Amino acid sequence: MVRDANDKVDKGKTDLFVRSIPLEVTNEELADFFSQDFPVKHAVVVTNAATKESKGFGFVSFTTEEDAAEALMKCRKQKLKGKILQIEFAKPRERKTREDRPFESSEAVSVEKRKPRLIVRNLPWSVRSPQDLIKVFSKYGKVVDAFIPRGAGGKMSGFGFVTMSKKQHADKAVAESKGLEIDGRTVTVDFAIEKDKWLKHKDGEEVEEEEYDDDEDVKEEDDIKVEEEVKEEVKEEDLDLDESNADVAEGDDDEDEIEEDDEEEEEEEEEDDTPKVKAQSNASTVFVRNIPYDATAESLKEHFELFGPVRYALPVIDKGTGQPRGTAFVAFESSDDCDKCVERAPASATTSLLVADDTDPRYVFEGRILAVTQAVQRETANKLSEHNSKKRAEALGKLPKEKDRRNVFLINEGRIGENSALGMTLPKADMELRQKSYDQRKKQLNGNPSLHVSLTRLALRNLPRALNAKGLKALGRKAVVQFATEVKEGARQPLSKEEAIRSTKARGEEAKSKHGVVRQAKVIMEQKESGELGRSRGYGFLEFRDHKAALMALRWLNAHEVSTEEVLDGYEEKERRHVDLAGSSRRHLVAEFAIENAQVVKRRKETMARINMQKKRHRDEDGAEGNDNKRPRREGGDRKDRKGGDRKGGDRKGKGDKKEERQPEKDKNLELGKLIGQKRMRKKKGGK
Repeated sequence: MVRDANDKVDKGKTDLFVRSIPLEVTNEELADFFSQDFPVKHAVVVTNAATKESKGFGFVSFTTEEDAAEALMKCRKQKLKGKILQIEFAKPRERKTREDRPFESSEAVSVEKRKPRLIVRNLPWSVRSPQDLIKVFSKYGKVVDAFIPRGAGGKMSGFGFVTMSKKQHADKAVAESKGLEIDGRTVTVDFAIEKDKWLKHKDGEEVEEEEYDDDEDVKEEDDIKVEEEVKEEVKEEDLDLDESNADVAEGDDDEDEIEEDDEEEEEEEEEDDTPKVKAQSNASTVFVRNIPYDATAESLKEHFELFGPVRYALPVIDKGTGQPRGTAFVAFESSDDCDKCVERAPASATTSLLVADDTDPRYVFEGRILAVTQAVQRETANKLSEHNSKKRAEALGKLPKEKDRRNVFLINEGRIGENSALGMTLPKADMELRQKSYDQRKKQLNGNPSLHVSLTRLALRNLPRALNAKGLKALGRKAVVQFATEVKEGARQPLSKEEAIRSTKARGEEAKSKHGVVRQAKVIMEQKESGELGRSRGYGFLEFRDHKAALMALRWLNAHEVSTEEVLDGYEEKERRHVDLAGSSRRHLVAEFAIENAQVVKRRKETMARINMQKKRHRDEDGAEGNDNKRPRREGGDRKDRKGGDRKGGDRKGKGDKKEERQPEKDKNLELGKLIGQKRMRKKKGGK
């Protein structure tokens, strides 16, 4: 059924508000679009009453809330005549009687359809979890939700919101929370109202405050759309703040500039008692911490005049909450007085109520020991703030690691989702094998910090039983070449810039290896009780020259179906007739970056370095002996002398010397053979 645009629209959770509708779309076409998957009760495109032209938006009603919710999620991803629609739940129509209602007080403001919402201001920094607010306000009635907004970098804002289930519970909370203390700090509880209503109220009164830019308030306030009831669309952060924004003290919009750079002049558009901050050098300005929150500019100026004449004192106000931050700037007339104030300041401030006897009373203000430092330029202050914030986060264990030294991020490389296009084509057994492997690898990495993911070594599962190490190595080379070919043809995406840089960094300053792109190929074989090797276990490893080659090979090999020709590439022509290819077809490879033990890798590198040093030493010694053997022959007599009567005796002597010289070389080869044999025995024992 299709309704006329002039009919009244009673929008609820079964109704959707649709925007970005093409102007040529009619009511029937809109209804047909949504009725493809869900039964539509009625649909209407709103038109101009005079011209009868579409306004580009409309409403669609469904029979059930479930259909409306599913249509919202599904249809917003589809196109109507080549244009993506903007769909959300419809908002109940505002009545004029409600709009014309006069503003009396925050308690008298209607909470409309949504649950009554309270704002709790002046929260102590110790209250960091919404559960803390729920525990406190549960004594007044059922609490639906609680939310504590945070500023940039997770910084606490000093206020929070509590949503009660009923209006009478909210009234009770406001009435009985006078003087309520949370963690030793008195908080203020009031009704939260919407931003537009607060602005209407503010425009109707003469508020003697500085003008400040609301554009810097919580950005989500401007993102409130048509539907305010649905929680999926309106998050806690999106709800408008209340009258706490009006309590921002003078100079709030210039707070950052005052705090970080005293050279800039504070802009004040209305005359008040706050002294104007003139452009000046920071040489005569100090920054003071640990002042009481109720400290005023007059009391601070009076106190710091103990050090010398003061031009002005200015407490810092938090822009987000409108509450004092417990810090201030004090500018002296003379830079000498400023230097003396900083030099004699206590090394560190404390929040303890006990003041040591040797503390200079000039640095004690209303029972608090002040921390006084020299004011700095904005750039310096930003760097110090960032550094201190980083140190605090590191102390709390919240600082993200600058570098993933274990390469754990590579565990997701090659993972195929069940709902992906490739995942749909793979057998269920293959997908179960992949998930099992992923879970096992993840458990290993979480349980053993000495394990890491290799950048150059791949672990391959689901190998054909007939595939040997030679065939696996050929397959690894083929994978790198084929990946590059497909990229060149436009059939595959190339490696990203970040991945290429990662490979370069991993390679570092190492010299180019004399090996090819595949350093090592290894197929794990079964071992019989007699010690002989049996058939393949169905998995193996490929070691590549660098990370780039390994990444290219992984993406080409993953889910690759190994052909019979690729299996036979590892055998000689005579051996191919005897290869058992049973079960070698329809095998989709599972390619992953291998997990290695840092200690094992270290021992392996040390062993290889030791063997290479021994080989080099043997080559050097053999080279030196070879040169000594050649030298007498070069320096001997001519051909006639060698043919003389002493030739026979001389020949016997030369042969005997050669045997004696070759004997040490043979002994060294035996020693090297023993060393290699011992290494192989250790590997076999380790494999067991």
